[in-house]
Amino acid sequence: MKKFLQAAFAASLGLIALAPAHASLYTTSYGTQLDTLSNCDDCASDALRFSGSGQSINFFGKSYSSLYVGSNGYVTFGTPRTNFTPAPLDTQTLSPMIAALYSDLDTRGDDASNIYVNAATAGELVITWEKVGIFSVNYNQRNTFQIVVRSDQFSVPAGSGQIGVYYGDIGTTAMVSAGFGDGLESVNPGEKSFAYNVPGTTLSNSPPQFFNLNNGVPVEVPEPASIALLGLGLAGCIAARRRQTA
Repeated sequence: MKKFLQAAFAASLGLIALAPAHASLYTTSYGTQLDTLSNCDDCASDALRFSGSGQSINFFGKSYSSLYVGSNGYVTFGTPRTNFTPAPLDTQTLSPMIAALYSDLDTRGDDASNIYVNAATAGELVITWEKVGIFSVNYNQRNTFQIVVRSDQFSVPAGSGQIGVYYGDIGTTAMVSAGFGDGLESVNPGEKSFAYNVPGTTLSNSPPQFFNLNNGVPVEVPEPASIALLGLGLAGCIAARRRQTA
């Protein structure tokens, strides 16, 4: 039995090793450039609404039809924010927030450093920070990443989530934070800091983070490829075991 379990584990690892590498970004169709955010330090967008009628999202118990993009690597609900000092997402008291690379980012005076929104699909907002720098106008440490937010009415594809955080090349060595927060000091269910006070480079090209919302509370979605491949590996070993004992 011990040898069988070892073989099953080895087979599943082999299948996982053969799995294709994750795509670093959700899409390369960035959409519309947000001009103000693409040449600023510490700024926020106007309210960005979901396209399509009747689209909204319940985030930590409140319903929103729009969000705000902060140039410093996050989106907020209810109130725009321009804060630049990374904070633990589960105890920050600014606003309900989704952060991918909360840090003192900079887009001033550089044509390649831009922030975009793609609202072409009803009920879906894709925010892209492309090759943004770090304060002060340091473009030797560029950073590309995305936040995807989908409404409660959106039909989420299998293996994805209502909220997604995607990382391309992250070059900053500055400290960053990432995760979810409800804007209240107390730590409540669903709040999560999956990075805090770590160099941004630790997130470079890391696997996407997926979350669904259960009555407004974020719930992490397991990586589907890993689960499926592990199941295939175990199923193959069980079949082989049955043939041996037949």
